[in-house]
Amino acid sequence: MTAARKLVEPYYPYPEEAVPVSKPAPKPAPKRRRVPATLRICLVAACCVVIGLLYLQQQVTSYYLNMELLHLQEQVKLMERRNNELMLTLESQRSLKQIEQIARSQLGMVDPEVTATLVVPRQMDPVPETQARWLAEERPADQTPGILAALAAVLNKVLPLGGVEAGTVQR
Repeated sequence: MTAARKLVEPYYPYPEEAVPVSKPAPKPAPKRRRVPATLRICLVAACCVVIGLLYLQQQVTSYYLNMELLHLQEQVKLMERRNNELMLTLESQRSLKQIEQIARSQLGMVDPEVTATLVVPRQMDPVPETQARWLAEERPADQTPGILAALAAVLNKVLPLGGVEAGTVQR
């Protein structure tokens, strides 16, 4: 069987001696300093007190902020009501009836039926030389009166109410 093993196992086992591994001697564990139980209890109690105070402070702050929020919401509602009232007042002031009343009472507006018309006759005073060229009645021969001037002349003849004039400015 050795010959068969040699064919199967190409490596030859070498016998080695087992060297015992010696573990170094364990070092003595350092002595733990133990915290006294009363100190542990005091630390835990102090942590609980600090956490409790922080919780209470958060609750008080939350309460004050909620109160301020309610106060601000009331102010917003009050301002919205005031804004609505002002919008209604503005719309009523913009109405035509209100504008007419203000115009009659403060600005002296009157109805058209009540107004009187005063027709002042034209004065035939001599016109200074500087204004004469503007107010000249005679037109140059090459210039004919426009259609508006002809219409105004017809209206003055038909309705002699005070002088409708149309003309051109000459320079």
